[in-house]
Amino acid sequence: MAAVLMLAAALIAWPGGPGAARLRELKHPAGDHRSGHPVWARALERLPVPVVVPVVVALIGLIFAGPLQGCAAAILAATVVDLRRRAFARRGELAALAAWDRALDEASSALRAGSAPGTALRRAADAVGSAGPDVASVLTSAAAHADLGGDVATAFRPRRGHTPVEGGAADTSDIAADGYPGGDGRDDRDDRGHSGQPSAVWRIAGELSGAWRLATRHGVVLAEVVDGLRADVASRRERALRVDSTLAGPRATAMILTGLPAFGMLLGSGFGADPLAVLLDGTLGGALSLAGAVLLAAGLMWTDRIAGGAAR
Repeated sequence: MAAVLMLAAALIAWPGGPGAARLRELKHPAGDHRSGHPVWARALERLPVPVVVPVVVALIGLIFAGPLQGCAAAILAATVVDLRRRAFARRGELAALAAWDRALDEASSALRAGSAPGTALRRAADAVGSAGPDVASVLTSAAAHADLGGDVATAFRPRRGHTPVEGGAADTSDIAADGYPGGDGRDDRDDRGHSGQPSAVWRIAGELSGAWRLATRHGVVLAEVVDGLRADVASRRERALRVDSTLAGPRATAMILTGLPAFGMLLGSGFGADPLAVLLDGTLGGALSLAGAVLLAAGLMWTDRIAGGAAR
C-alpha cells in the first residue's frame, strides 16, 4: 500500500508533468483573475477524467479487497466512463444539428427578406441562443467579419484550442471548397470528436464556408445556397433522430443484460449463499471478479460498436 501511495506521489510531483503544473497553479494563483471560477476548480477541470476515475476506483478496490479486485473495478469504471463519453457525443451531435437547422433557416429567411449578410448571420446567432452556444459563437464571429468587409468564410474555420461539442462520424466529403475547414494545414485535432472526425459544429460550419465561397466567387444567390444547406442539415438531423430512437432499444437491452450478474448475486444471497464475499476474498475471488469484469466490459463495448456501426 505504501508503495502505491509513493508511486502516486512521484507521478504527481514529476518534473515538468501535468501534476506538478497543477500544484504550482494551486500555490501561485496570480494571473488567474480572468476566470470567474476558483483556481482549484479550474485545476480539477483539467484532470483527465478517463484516467483519474479508473485509478481512484482501482485504489479503493485495492484497499478494501485486493489487487485483482482493484483491476476489475478499474476496468468497469473505464468502460462506464468511455460509454458516457460516447453517449454525450451522440447527444452533442443531435444538439448541433438542431442548432444549425434553426440557424440556417433564420439566416435564409433574413437573406430572402433583403438583409445584409452580417445582419442575417447575427439574427441566426440570436435565434440559436443558449441552445447552441458553439454555433452562436461561430455565427457571431462570421457576422463581425461580414460587417468589417472581411472574408466571412474564414470565420467558419476552427480555431486552435477551441473544443466544440463532440460529434459522431458523419460524412465529411463536402466540408468546404478547399477541404476540411481551415484547410491550411493547421492541427485541428481539438475540434474532432471521439471518432477522430470533425465535430458536427465544425463540419456544418465548413460546409457553410464552402457555400459562402460558392456564392461570392460564382455569383450564386446566397439565400438559395444557404437554404439548400439547411434542407440537407434538416434531413441529416431527421435521420440521426430516427436512428437514435431505433437503437435505443438494443442499447437498453445491453444495459439490462449487463445488470443480470448483480441480480444473480442478490438471488444467491437470498438462498443463503454469500457470492459477494467469495468475489472479494482471496485470489480465486479476485480472478473471478477480473474475468467477470473483462467479459462485461467486452460485451458493453462490442454492443456499442455494433450500434455505432449501424448509426453510421
